[in-house]
Amino acid sequence: MTRRPPPPGRGSAPRRGARGNDPRRRPGSTAAPRIILIAFGLAALALFIGILSAYATYTSDLPDVAEIENFDLAQGSTVISSDGTELATFAIEDRREIPFEDIPEDMVNAQVAAEDQSFFNNPCVDFKSIVRAFLQNFQAGETVSGASTICQQLVRMRLFSADLLADPSRQVERKIKEAILALRLDGRYTGVEGKQRILEMYMNQSYYGNQAYGIWAAADAYFRKDLTSDAPEDQLTISEAAMLAGLVRAPSRLDPTTEAVQTRVDGRRVYVVPPTAQAIVVRDIVLGQMLRSDFITQAEYDDAVAEEIVLAAPRNNRYRAPHFVYAVRREADELLEGEDLLDTGGLRIFTTLDYKGYQVSAEKWAAIGYDMDRMTDEELIEKYGDQALSWIKQLQGRNINNDALVTVNYRTGEVLAYVGSANFYGEATPAHQPKFDVIGQAYRQSGSAFKPITYATGFEDGVISPATMFMDVRTDIAEGFSPPNADNRERGPVRVRDALKYSLNIPVTKAQQLIGSERVVEMAQNLGLQFDPAHNGEFAVPSLTLGTLGIHQIDLAGAYGAIANEGRLMEPYLIERIEDSSGNVIYDHATDAGDGAQVLSAPSAYLVTDILADNTDPAANSLWGPRFQLQTDDGRRPATLKTGTTNDFKDLQAYGFLAGNPDDPDDPNGAIVTGVWVGNSDFSAIEDVFAADGPTFIWHDYMAEVAARNELPVYDFRRPDGVTEVTIDAMSGLLPGEHTTTTVTEVVRTDVQPGSPDTTHRELAIEAESGKIWREGCGDFEAVPQEGSPDPSASPPPPEPDLHVFLDIEGWESDHPTWDEANHDWLALWNGREDELNATLRVPFPGPIDAPLAPTEECTPGEFPTSTPSPSPSPTPSPTPVPTPTPIVTPTPAPSVTPEPTPTPTPAP
Repeated sequence: MTRRPPPPGRGSAPRRGARGNDPRRRPGSTAAPRIILIAFGLAALALFIGILSAYATYTSDLPDVAEIENFDLAQGSTVISSDGTELATFAIEDRREIPFEDIPEDMVNAQVAAEDQSFFNNPCVDFKSIVRAFLQNFQAGETVSGASTICQQLVRMRLFSADLLADPSRQVERKIKEAILALRLDGRYTGVEGKQRILEMYMNQSYYGNQAYGIWAAADAYFRKDLTSDAPEDQLTISEAAMLAGLVRAPSRLDPTTEAVQTRVDGRRVYVVPPTAQAIVVRDIVLGQMLRSDFITQAEYDDAVAEEIVLAAPRNNRYRAPHFVYAVRREADELLEGEDLLDTGGLRIFTTLDYKGYQVSAEKWAAIGYDMDRMTDEELIEKYGDQALSWIKQLQGRNINNDALVTVNYRTGEVLAYVGSANFYGEATPAHQPKFDVIGQAYRQSGSAFKPITYATGFEDGVISPATMFMDVRTDIAEGFSPPNADNRERGPVRVRDALKYSLNIPVTKAQQLIGSERVVEMAQNLGLQFDPAHNGEFAVPSLTLGTLGIHQIDLAGAYGAIANEGRLMEPYLIERIEDSSGNVIYDHATDAGDGAQVLSAPSAYLVTDILADNTDPAANSLWGPRFQLQTDDGRRPATLKTGTTNDFKDLQAYGFLAGNPDDPDDPNGAIVTGVWVGNSDFSAIEDVFAADGPTFIWHDYMAEVAARNELPVYDFRRPDGVTEVTIDAMSGLLPGEHTTTTVTEVVRTDVQPGSPDTTHRELAIEAESGKIWREGCGDFEAVPQEGSPDPSASPPPPEPDLHVFLDIEGWESDHPTWDEANHDWLALWNGREDELNATLRVPFPGPIDAPLAPTEECTPGEFPTSTPSPSPSPTPSPTPVPTPTPIVTPTPAPSVTPEPTPTPTPAP
C-alpha cells in the first residue's frame, strides 16, 4: 500500500510517546488538562441534556406532520368597524387545486427562485440561510432578513393555530417548532417526488393577493389564464410567472392591481402595470434569481425584464372603506405573521374605523379630485353644496386628479377615517390610480407641512423660541442651497411665530442649521416618520425642513397628533381586536400594544400648537383666519391648520387638529387630527395651485361636517405648566429696551425666556454729508433746526443733533458670514425706503417695521470737515445687537442639495 505523504510543511506526526525526556514535564502535570477535559465533558453533557429537555418541551404537543394533507379551507374572516358596520369578508374565491404536473415548469422555477433556491437539495431547513439571517438581523438590530424555507412556510400555514401565530411572546417557540416539523416533513416526503408533492401543496395553498389562493386562482385572477389548459393563450410567460412568484412574500402590499393603469387594447379594457410598481420591482429581482439559478438564459431574462405586464379587468369585489380594509389586511399580516388565516380561519377582526361618524364624510370629501372635472355644476352642488362650488371651480382644469384623507384620534391612535385615493371603484388613469393607497403606502413629499417638526425640535432643545427673530433674507443657507420664499419676497426681520404661521422658507432653513440637521431627523423619527428608503439614509439634508423627503401621510398625521397630545405619540393603528372562529381573543390592542411614548415635552408641543391655531383665528391671522375658521352655534371652534406645497406642485397637503378636553387628558372625545393630500398618482405637476387653495378647503369642510355630525364639544387648547407669557420687543423678540417702539405678548417656555433687553432700537445722530451714523470726530451731524434769537447780537447756541430712534439690525446674524453679508445688502437696499418696504413686502404679513432702518455704516472721523469745533456730545453707539438670548447649537454638517425653482404666487400657510 502506498502511504499518502503528509501535507506540505507539517512533516510526519510524532509517534505516541516519542517526546522522550522533555525537561519541561513535571510529575503530576497531567492534572490540569484532566480537570479541563472533565469540565468540558460536564459542560457538553449539560448542554446535551438541555437540548434534549428543550426538544422534549417543544415536541411534546406538536401536531402530527401527516395532518398537513388534511387542511380545511372552509371559513372566511369578517372585518367590522367600531360602530358595528360589516366592512368586508375575506374569503377564498374560485379556488382550484391542481396537481404538480399541471403547474408550468417556468412557474415552478420562478417560485423556487423567489422563495427557496436550495429547495430541492436542503432537508427542508436551510441552516446556511439561518446563520446568514441571524447575522444580518443582529447587525441591524431588527428583523431585516428571513430564512424560512418553502417547507417551513407550509408548516406554518397548515399546522399552526391562530393563537400561536398571533402571540409575539411565543416567536422563538414558533420558530423552533417550525424547524422541527419541517425536518419531519422532509423525512415523510423523500426524494424528488416528495419535494414535488410539498411544492404542489405550497403553491395550491399560498396567497397571491387579489383574493387569489393557490397558483391556479392567481393566474386566473391576474391574467384570466387557465393553467390546466393547453391553449396557447393560457400559457404564462416567464415574466408573468416571475411576477406571480414574487407576490407571495407580501401579497397585499405587492398586489399589482393597486397600481395598474386602465387602458384599452384591441377594443377590450385591460390594466397595464407601470414599471415603477412594486410588483414589477420584485418581479425583476425574481428574474435575476432565476438567471443565477440557471433556470433561464440571459436572452430569456432580457426579454422578460422588458415585457410589459398587462392584467385582466379586476373582479367586482366591493368592500366598504376598501383602502382601509386592505390596510387592515396588511396590519393583520404583521400581527399574525402571514395572511393565510384571514381567508381560512373564520376570524372576526374588530377595527377602529368609525364608518358612519367619519368614513362616510371622508369618502365624500376625498372624492373632490375625481369628481370636479367629471360632474356638472348641478351635480357638484347636490353632492357638496353651494358654498363649496365656488372653491371647487377654482380648482377645475388645473390637472388635479386625486386626493386622500385620514383622520386619527390623537389621544388613542385609533384611525377613524381612511381614504387612500379618490373613488376606489372609479376609472383608472395614469394620474388617478384609485386602488393605490397614498395614505399608508406611498412615499410623497410633505412640503411645508414638515416645518412644525423643525420648530418643535428647536423649542425642545432651547435653541429658539416663538420670540426668536430671523432675517428673512435670501442667502446661501448652506453651501449650494439658497431657497427663496414661495412668493420670492424678502421681508427682513421676522419672528418665529410669523415665520411658521405664514410658512416662510428662509427662516425655517436657518433654524434647521442652528438646531442641527441630524437632530431634526432624530425628532422626526421619534414622532413616527419613516423616510423613503430611496434616499439611502441621506436624510439630514439642508432642504429637509422644506419637506423634500418622501414620507407616509399616516405617519405625518401621527406626528401632528403627538403635537396635539402634548408631545405624547400614540401611533395610529387600525385593528382593535381579533377573535378566532370560537370567539377566543387572539389579539387585543388594549393589552398587546404599548401605551404611547412622550417624544416631546408638553411646553414645546404647546408652543407649536399655539402658533398653528392662529391660522383658523381671524383675530390672529387676517389672511387665512376668516377663510378657515370653524364656526359653530357656540362660536369659533379652536383648531390648528398647516399646509404644505412642494416647489414643483406635485404634492399639496393640509394638516390640522381640534382641541380635546382640557380637563381630562384621557378623554378621547373630539381629539381628532386630519390630514388631506391632493396630487396625481403619476407625480405629474398640478397647475399653479397652492395648498391654501386646495386641500385646506377639503380639510375645512370635512372637519366642519364631522364635528357637527358627531356633536363634538368645543374646547380650547390647554396651556400646560412650563409655559409663560412675556412682553417682548415686536421687532427683535428681546425684552423691551430703552428705545423699544412696539411691544407684543408672546408665549415661551418658562425655562427659555428672553433674557436681554432690546438693543436694535437706537437713538442715533446722522452725519449730514455721508448719511452714516455719526460719532465723535466726524463731520457735521444733522441738527435740530434753531429758532431765531430775540437778541441779534447774542451768540448762536451750539447745534444740537437731530436724534431719532432707528432699527439697527446690522450684524444680527454675524455668526454666519454668508447670511450676514446678504443681510447687509438688504439693509443697504431698503435704507431710506421704509415706506415702500412696508407697503410692498411686509403686508399683509408680518406687518410694518416700527422704525427707520439705521444706516449700515458709521462715519469715518476726519473724512469731512466740521463747522462746529465743539459739537454737542452724541449718545454712545450701542454695541452690536445680540440675536437671541437662547443658546446656539452648532449645526451638524449636512449634504447640500440643489433646490428646484420655486413658483411665485402667494404663499401657503
